[in-house]
Amino acid sequence: MEQHARLTLESVLELIAADEPKVEITKLDEEPGSGRGDNYTSMLYRVRAKGRKQIKEGEWIPWQKAIIYKVLPQSKARREAFKSELLFRNEVVFYTYVWPALNKLQDGKPVFQGVAKVYSARPDFIAMEDLRDRGFRMADRREALQPERLKFVLKALAGFHALSLSLKDLRPELFERLTKPDTVQAVQEALFRVENEDWYRHYYRVAADNAIGMVLEGLPAHMEDRREEVIEKLHAFLNEEVFFRTMCELAAAKGPLTVFCHGDCWTNNFLFRDGNIATSETEDVYLVDFQLSRVGSLALDLANVLYCCTSGDVRKKHMVHLLEHYHGNLMTALHTLNPQQPRDPSTMWELLNEEMRRCGRFGLGLALDILPISTCASDEAPDLYEGGEEKKDGRNTRAPPPGGAECTQLMTELVLELIENHAL
Repeated sequence: MEQHARLTLESVLELIAADEPKVEITKLDEEPGSGRGDNYTSMLYRVRAKGRKQIKEGEWIPWQKAIIYKVLPQSKARREAFKSELLFRNEVVFYTYVWPALNKLQDGKPVFQGVAKVYSARPDFIAMEDLRDRGFRMADRREALQPERLKFVLKALAGFHALSLSLKDLRPELFERLTKPDTVQAVQEALFRVENEDWYRHYYRVAADNAIGMVLEGLPAHMEDRREEVIEKLHAFLNEEVFFRTMCELAAAKGPLTVFCHGDCWTNNFLFRDGNIATSETEDVYLVDFQLSRVGSLALDLANVLYCCTSGDVRKKHMVHLLEHYHGNLMTALHTLNPQQPRDPSTMWELLNEEMRRCGRFGLGLALDILPISTCASDEAPDLYEGGEEKKDGRNTRAPPPGGAECTQLMTELVLELIENHAL
């Protein structure tokens, strides 16, 4: 028996009533909305409603609409392993309180519109538009993002982050209310909380051992004389007694660049416009899945995408230019939203670089998890559409998939880069 909400003809009509009241639905087709390895903390389904729409008295035309809806995993063990209830709650709060407050700032002066239309957001069910109908597609998670797409993502993040910084300047009381921990309207840190340390101990123990093994294997021959130094620094960061708390401190730190972060900036959460489809769309990329949204430094999002979604070669050739691209779009968006309170570009550039150095380790901590997932074959990934055996103990015993040759190269490149930049 199904344990979660399913869309019916009547519920779809109710969801779209405000936008399209003169519609009759005759058929619903449903399929999974993501494949294995594409989504971990919830289950996605795609529904296509078909019927007809009245355009004037007595005249109807064929009509159809696709909706994506998200529900909690059916298996209690899955929900507990992925902390799904807390993550789901976070996304509902983001769509219900945070995004409306940010979006209101850009009335008539848009800087970021890359959030899908949400029809419903409640504790166990989220329904939103299917962006595939507007020509947006997920990139291949197993291919590192190249500069062109990275620029799209960084421009989107610049606009998104600028909304937070402007809200802090223009409506400080509202920003404070939406960021105050443990209140109904505030997103919460869902992963890197000190009370989660024991819960994730096994997972990160395996992830850390895997990463050390990869770097031992992947260290280039010309670096052999630095092997001991490299492994010693990596060991110091991944030490079980300090790693998780370090990640908690980095996630929680507040400063002048504190914003609402997306929190999960990896390839599967970016939808790019298909160049083969003609559209008047103004956005080049949409951000999806705000379950891990947090309040923290904007560099947390940047470290996530730049250190976990691209290659060392791309960073070596383009890192400075990519950060300049982000910085330029951030300054433009801030001026658009709040021209009366200009910020000094050189000061913001210094702050940005300082935060990127500070948050480099955070990117590596995320990479322990993301790189094995993003490079593994789909059949190595957990399947949330299948039931799971209920676990009797309270520990999180799942582990990341083992890293192959590609993951070994990416992990090694990242560790060496952070050591070279004095971030590790």
